[in-house]
Amino acid sequence: MKNLFKTVLFAAVGVTMFASCNSKNDFDIEAERARILEQEKIIDAQLSKEKSEVEKYVTEHFDGAGISDTTKVRYSEYQTIRTRGIWYEILKEPTDNKYEYKIDQSGQQLYIVYPKVKINYTVKLLDGTVVESGQEENFNLAQNFPIRTQIWNFSFAPAKIKHNSNEYATDGLTKLGLKQGSKIRVVTPSLWAYGTRVKDKIPVNSPLVYEFEVLTIE
Repeated sequence: MKNLFKTVLFAAVGVTMFASCNSKNDFDIEAERARILEQEKIIDAQLSKEKSEVEKYVTEHFDGAGISDTTKVRYSEYQTIRTRGIWYEILKEPTDNKYEYKIDQSGQQLYIVYPKVKINYTVKLLDGTVVESGQEENFNLAQNFPIRTQIWNFSFAPAKIKHNSNEYATDGLTKLGLKQGSKIRVVTPSLWAYGTRVKDKIPVNSPLVYEFEVLTIE
């Protein structure tokens, strides 16, 4: 099975070393790696702190059917592996399974083709305060920032997608992904939501509770 996506921190940070660069004024690769390492340590410490907060919420509010996400966080420099810290429960099974998630291979890389959906959604702080909610029609999961955070992708995508006789692993939480009629509750550490950003009523480093109900999907 091939990996289509991986939960990688600082994946966008690239260090390129050119053979023609020899002076002391050249880009300091080791210094950059050390900087990334320190950032990853901070992120890992925050994930560790929020782990107990998320699990306390699950114990108090889930009905016993909570599922712990097993996908691992892969750091580029920090030699530690941990799970993403996400928990979820299926509130309603899909009423229609016809929609199939597909892969786009039109470019040099493979991507999930995210659907357009009509959804009801609610976002809460762990204390129950509703910070976002609404019904969205023609919601494009490939766009719609800043509403769509990374946890939306994790929640909707299936764990695996078959394409051209190959099976690709994704970062999706559930086996088949969300489909019409699906309703799911997801509790996520802040890293996969707004992280260190402050957004409206959402304080910095806030774990969040998402509920998604898929009315239509195409």
